[in-house]
Amino acid sequence: MISFKEGSNKFNFRAGAIIVSGDKKRVILHTIKGYNFYLLPGGRVEWLEDSVSAIRRELKEELGLENITLRLRLNLESFFNFNEINYHEISNNFVVELDDRHKFLEEYDEFLGVEGENYIFKWVPFDELDSQIMKPNYLKEVIKNYQEGFEYKILNDK
Repeated sequence: MISFKEGSNKFNFRAGAIIVSGDKKRVILHTIKGYNFYLLPGGRVEWLEDSVSAIRRELKEELGLENITLRLRLNLESFFNFNEINYHEISNNFVVELDDRHKFLEEYDEFLGVEGENYIFKWVPFDELDSQIMKPNYLKEVIKNYQEGFEYKILNDK
């Protein structure tokens, strides 16, 4: 994975997914056991792997999703502090609109991912996004406006 640390600074290259339900009214968020906030599903890009291949791999590993259609929505460069580490993270975030092939994913409101009990996923209605704690918080607006075009954004939350 493309992630390295130097002193109290860390760099990550990540791919994320805005997974929209078939009825276009909900999105999947995920958390890691022990965290008090939600993220977009996805993960770090591997060395010599492009972002599209990375998000396809991550969604297959985490949720069993295959044959998905992607659209790049947001390239985000963010700076933040987490657990006393200063992060510089670049993430490419893709829209995934589920179709009939993926109905199995909509059977439960909250569920564990394929990788085990540490990864918790849940469907959140768009009109309830504001009540969720997300990192970064800006993603709520991107999710609500997922149908818009591509955007590049810099966030500095340090």
